[in-house]
Amino acid sequence: MRVVLGAAAPEVKALDLRYIAGDGDVMREVHFTYPNEPAPRVVAHEPKLPSGEYQLQLDVDTREGRRAVQRRVTLGGGSTQVDVSSALARENKPGEEP
Repeated sequence: MRVVLGAAAPEVKALDLRYIAGDGDVMREVHFTYPNEPAPRVVAHEPKLPSGEYQLQLDVDTREGRRAVQRRVTLGGGSTQVDVSSALARENKPGEEP
């Protein structure tokens, strides 16, 4: 599994992943923290779960607050990539440059 944080990676302090099976059971939870260094643009890990469909819940703690993202993923026979960079893109406040 690869989670793409993209350009917002330096703002990420922590990342929580929860893999939820079709019956609602949480099958695996993973927590990454980056207290003293920037998060990588792409976070990689091996979930070690049976092949199949999962609801992936991602909670991303940034310097501006927490963002929650959900994606449906299919695991098995290769690498799965989830791009959350657009969900982490900073929204410009009035008077700020884009």
